[in-house]
Amino acid sequence: MAVSGSQRLRLATFLVLAILPLIIAAAEDGSTGSNRIETGQCPPNTEGTMVYSPFKPYFHWPKFRGDVQKCWVAADCLMEAAGESRKQQFASTALVMGLIPLTLKDIAWPERRIMHVTKELKPSIEILVLALGLVPVETGNKALTRRQSAQTNMIAKAAFRAGRGSTIFWVVVCSLLVVASYAGMAIMEIYSKRSSLGCPFPVFVPLWYVIALLPAAIHAFFARLRRRRTKKHVRHGHNSEPQQEAAKGGFDISERDPIELERKAKIVSAVQGADEEWPVQLAWGIYYIAGTLIFTSIMAVTVVELVCWVGLGFAVAGSSKILAFFLCLVFEDTGGERERE
Repeated sequence: MAVSGSQRLRLATFLVLAILPLIIAAAEDGSTGSNRIETGQCPPNTEGTMVYSPFKPYFHWPKFRGDVQKCWVAADCLMEAAGESRKQQFASTALVMGLIPLTLKDIAWPERRIMHVTKELKPSIEILVLALGLVPVETGNKALTRRQSAQTNMIAKAAFRAGRGSTIFWVVVCSLLVVASYAGMAIMEIYSKRSSLGCPFPVFVPLWYVIALLPAAIHAFFARLRRRRTKKHVRHGHNSEPQQEAAKGGFDISERDPIELERKAKIVSAVQGADEEWPVQLAWGIYYIAGTLIFTSIMAVTVVELVCWVGLGFAVAGSSKILAFFLCLVFEDTGGERERE
């Protein structure tokens, strides 16, 4: 049956009239995220109580309690009430937050990244050490390991003199410090305005640190392949100094060019996976891009909160690297042995 023009007009009018109340209700409910204050979705005196509210999560206000999705409404209320100068401050702190992952986890520790070990670590330990921020480099010689470690690590001399029991004790202590630092990051994110990537899930930052195990596993896999190729090359008589090459982190550099050797050594120590195959560099690149995105997405960070984030970043990076150092030391011969000249 054909539908006449007047019938189509009446049908369209009916649909518009049926949908219009829903549109109005959605607008009044603030579903679009605008006009939160005017529609009464925000607490009284929003500008005075929410714009500057460090360490006050959304559930601090009774109006938002009981529904985790209200964290979006709380963030909208804050941004809507904030003036342009305050928004500029939030943008500035977000920029600094975005620098925390790469700067504090890697760039701030250039000569402290390489950890010399006598023998190749077990795969699981190597992955954990890489995820914690150190790069184990096999030397094949205990005396060389001690000398190289002492040059790049302030606590290496004392640590090598200590016994195995002391080393295990420090592994336990550092493990507790790492867990405490991660917990501090989680608490900090919970009691902030959280991430705009998904504020109902308040542990993006600690999860990012844990996910470092994935690029670390890729790094360890390709590093082992490279070491096997190097050893196979050595067995066929193409290189008479395998230990020196291993100590350089895998770079094939002649000692007759010390400037180039130093430059390459700084590259491997300052950038994670710089001396490995492109999948390793890609994996770490994606990882740090994700970290920058996560840290930048933390909403409405005040200056005092930023200071706490930076402090926790140093705590996580420092405790992680010390833990990685002692994990490597567990597999070394320690206990007062003197270096062989």
